[in-house]
Amino acid sequence: MVFTPGAFAQDLLYPFDISTGLTLRGGYEMKDGVGQNFFEAVPEISATRSDEDWTLSGSASATIDKYQAEQGGVRSLNLGGNVSYQFTRRTKLDAGLSYGLNLPRLDSDDLPSNVAEAPLSQDFGASATLSHQFNKTAFEARGGLARSQIGATKLDDDSLVDNRDQNSWAINVGGRASRELTPIVSVFYDTDITRSIYDQASATLSAKRDGWTFDNRLGLSANFKERLSGEVSIGQLRRTYDDASLNTVLTTSYGAAVTYQIGNSASLEVSADTALSPATEPGEASKITDSLSLGFSQQINDRLGYALSADFGREHYQGSDRNAGRFGVGLEGTYVINSYASAYAGYRYEVREDSVDGGSRTNSIEAGLRFTRP
Repeated sequence: MVFTPGAFAQDLLYPFDISTGLTLRGGYEMKDGVGQNFFEAVPEISATRSDEDWTLSGSASATIDKYQAEQGGVRSLNLGGNVSYQFTRRTKLDAGLSYGLNLPRLDSDDLPSNVAEAPLSQDFGASATLSHQFNKTAFEARGGLARSQIGATKLDDDSLVDNRDQNSWAINVGGRASRELTPIVSVFYDTDITRSIYDQASATLSAKRDGWTFDNRLGLSANFKERLSGEVSIGQLRRTYDDASLNTVLTTSYGAAVTYQIGNSASLEVSADTALSPATEPGEASKITDSLSLGFSQQINDRLGYALSADFGREHYQGSDRNAGRFGVGLEGTYVINSYASAYAGYRYEVREDSVDGGSRTNSIEAGLRFTRP
C-alpha cells in the first residue's frame, strides 16, 4: 500500500472535493546594492462541498522561507472559510471568515532601517453579503467585522518599538444598487461605511485615531460576450476623526477590474484602486494609496506560456506635501511538465521614490516548481 497525502486528505474530508498544491521557489534579490538569496515553500489546500442550494468551502496556505540575512521559518499563514446559500432563484447569502498572520522582511519599506526583528501582525475578518436580483435591478447589502493587531518591533540596539497604537477594530456596512441599461451594460452605485476603533492613542500624534470612513462610487459594469468584462467606478473617499485635532481626509477614489480576452490564448487585465490605511510616519494620521496594475498573459502552446506585468502606485497624505511613488515591471515564463507539475522563471524590477526618505531600486530573479493535485 502506497501512502499519498492527497488521497489521505480526500478520505479524511470526504465528501469534500480536495485540491492541494505546493510551490517551491528560489532566487536572488538586489536592493540598493545589497543582495541576498532566498528560498520559499508555499503549501496550500482547499476543500469544497456543494449541494443543490448551498456551497461550503475552506482554504489554508502558508509561506515558509529562508532569506540569506534572516532566520528561516513561517513567513505568513492564511486561513479562510466561506458558505453560500441560495434562498431562492433571485436571493443569495454569502458569508466568510478569514485569518492572516504575517512577518514582513527586514528590508520592507514600512520598517525602519535599523530593525533587527520585524513585528508579527495578525488580521481577522468576518463578512456577510445578501443579494437580490429583480428583473433589471439588483440590490446588495454587506456587513463585516475586522480585527488587526501588530507586535513590537525590535531594533539593532535591542530596544523595542511598541506598536499597540496600531491595533484596531473595524465595523463595516455597505451596499450596492445596480440597474441594467442593456443586456451588456449596467450602471451601479456603491457605498461603504466603516467605523474604526483603536486600542490606544497614537504615539506620534498624541491622539486616538477613532473615526468614520465613507466611500461612495458611481460606476459601469459590462460583459461583451466573454471578450471584455469587468467594471470601472469613480467617487469620493472621506475619513473623519473623533479627535478634533486630526484633519478630515478627503480624496477622489477610483476603482477598476477589467479583463479583455484576446483570441483564445491571451488576455489583458487592468485593475485600479484607492485605499486609506493608518500612517506610520510622525505627524500623519492616514495614508492615501492610489494603485494601477496591468497584466498580459499568453499561452503559446499546450506547454509554454508567458506573462508581462506593470504596476504603478502613489502614496500621499492630506496634511503634508510628502509623497511616494512606485513603479514595477515583471516578466515570467511557464512550462507545463504534466497535469500535476509546472516550472516557471521570472524577473522583476521595481523603483520606489520618496520625497523624504529618498528612493530604492530592486532587481530580483526567481525560478520554481508548482505542484497541484485536484
